[in-house]
Amino acid sequence: MIEMSVNKQRNNLAAGFSLVEMIIAMVVFMIIMSAIYGLLRFGNIARISINSQTETIKSARTAVNSLGRDVVNAGLGFSRVGGLVPDDFAPGHLNISTDSGPERDLLTGIVAGNNLRESDLSRNGEKNDMIAFAFRDMQFNNGNPIMITDAPVLAITNNSNVLKTTGDACAVCRPFDLYLIESKEGKQAIVMATDVPDVNSMVLGQDDPLNLNQQVLSGSSNDRSVLTKCILGNTSNCFNYDNGVTAKKIYWVSYSVAVDGTLVRTMYGNNTGGTAAQQIQVQPLVYGVQNFQVRYLMQDGTTSDDPSNNNTTPLKMNDVVQVEISVTIKAENNENGVTNTELMNVTSTFSTRNLKYDIQ
Repeated sequence: MIEMSVNKQRNNLAAGFSLVEMIIAMVVFMIIMSAIYGLLRFGNIARISINSQTETIKSARTAVNSLGRDVVNAGLGFSRVGGLVPDDFAPGHLNISTDSGPERDLLTGIVAGNNLRESDLSRNGEKNDMIAFAFRDMQFNNGNPIMITDAPVLAITNNSNVLKTTGDACAVCRPFDLYLIESKEGKQAIVMATDVPDVNSMVLGQDDPLNLNQQVLSGSSNDRSVLTKCILGNTSNCFNYDNGVTAKKIYWVSYSVAVDGTLVRTMYGNNTGGTAAQQIQVQPLVYGVQNFQVRYLMQDGTTSDDPSNNNTTPLKMNDVVQVEISVTIKAENNENGVTNTELMNVTSTFSTRNLKYDIQ
């Protein structure tokens, strides 16, 4: 009897865990694994969210820094009285208000656009601003202006001016370059070269993609190019090339928010090697922009959303000493169908140090 009892006990020990014990062990194991998975999932969501926020902030800061460089360059080597352009030239490209008269407009170192339009991401009727800059290309021709000696009437091509330079000065000229043309008498005009037939001439054709050049022969004085050579004692709406005229290559860029909420930098002209259709280059900078605002600190200490008052007083922009840029970005993270939204704001202020003087 004693031997049989011992054997039975040994058999029970060899049987291992019971069914209940196995179920309990599995439940405990599943609880522990669920907890570990939950922690890992939470950590992964947090990591994705942090990475997304970091990338968004990085993109926003890069965009603002790009804009800041153009703020600093605004007016560099440019004319403080601005350059003449056709009537409503800037409104046609920048979506700002047009003026009431037919006279030519002045393009200044900074152009403001306040509360222009909503985007798909705008809220509560908020509208985004726009800002544009003009400045000289100091790398062009080793920083020296090109000397223009003549715009001979006999050289008119398709009702377009042909400017002649000294020697082979136009060897550095390229089609679709933008130029500020200045006379000793203080006249300025902004044009685009549409052709460079040789090393001492450039053509200002009527086929420029920005509609910047004006024709030589026109019934209206406002539609006629001021670069037409003065003849027979005429001094109105023309240039006198006998006393010295210069051409300086310039840049013109703008920042605005597209309909889909993308902050873009647009560059006009100067796309060497590009076709006429490629002379307006749009570069996306940061996505998900809910609001883009620009404020201006003036020389008298006041602040303004638009010193030029819808471009009716463009020369007031020369009194801007600082530009404040504010970008609000809507960042979204989607995890298993759940969308988390967070608003982030980047604000910076930049000095307009080059609006104060002209570089000859």
